[in-house]
Amino acid sequence: MLRKNMRVATGVDGTRSVSLTVYAPEDPARFSGRVIYASPGGGYGRLYYDMHFTGHEGYSQAAHHVEAGHILVAYDHLGVGESDVSELSTLTIEDIADADHAAVQQVRDGLIAGTLLATYPPLPDAVHIGIGQSMGGGVTIIMQARHRSFDAIGVLGYSAIHTVLPQRTEEQAAAAKAQYQFDRHTDPAALSVAATAAGVADFIYPFHWEDVPADILKADMEGGYPIRRTAPPFGSLTIPNCVVAMMGPGFVARDAAVVDVPVFLGFGERDTSADFREEPSAYTNAGDITLVIVPTMAHMHNFASTRARLWDRLSHWALGVGRR
Repeated sequence: MLRKNMRVATGVDGTRSVSLTVYAPEDPARFSGRVIYASPGGGYGRLYYDMHFTGHEGYSQAAHHVEAGHILVAYDHLGVGESDVSELSTLTIEDIADADHAAVQQVRDGLIAGTLLATYPPLPDAVHIGIGQSMGGGVTIIMQARHRSFDAIGVLGYSAIHTVLPQRTEEQAAAAKAQYQFDRHTDPAALSVAATAAGVADFIYPFHWEDVPADILKADMEGGYPIRRTAPPFGSLTIPNCVVAMMGPGFVARDAAVVDVPVFLGFGERDTSADFREEPSAYTNAGDITLVIVPTMAHMHNFASTRARLWDRLSHWALGVGRR
């Protein structure tokens, strides 16, 4: 598998940079014609899509998709991981979506021109698909609405109606939900990741199914969440303030209604939607919507024992969509 790390400048003044990693089949003849751009959830970085644990196999979604012939481009949002993390208290979700789009567009242009990967020819006919988990799903929706960044999108573990964290009891769920009554007009400077998280009783229950190996669970959570004192390779020490508001009701409703390309909606059995089967209704202009609910999977899909079921469904769906 080819692997190329990149850092690209975005924005008018080029001062904000976004970090990406491109994964591709060694042999260009194996390329499926599909390029998947993958962004992570809050508190995670792009290596969420390429996780490795001693004594465990098969936790790299990137390797799984490359084996199927796809190119996968994983990227850290602006304000996350190894991307520019300045001005976290004032970044807006639109700032993040615009910077992410600019970074993705540079990669896309390089693949089309044949200048990005030394051993690859130009790929003018490739289909470009954007996916995102949790925060990444919401940002992908906004990118598509503002820029038409992709030929199709996959929204994984994010509700375009109202993203809510499941909890062990109804009382805990109500308390968690009450922490996130924000909208797109809320000033990021008035938001606090720590303050809202303090009202959430449990992050392990919504994030991880009970069969996640103990050492892997420890690797994810021992440094703290969502405020990480230390971050694992796949984690991020930073979460922009504006991400808190993404759990407000209808936060991306107008954006989702604009999307007119094929949409893949992927959720775990225990995830952030109050009613999975209502989710397609948010995409009123999309004529091709696929909904997948994966059993024994919680919100952080790539830790689940059933993760390959989601990856396979996503991979097969990608082969069935074309250029817009």
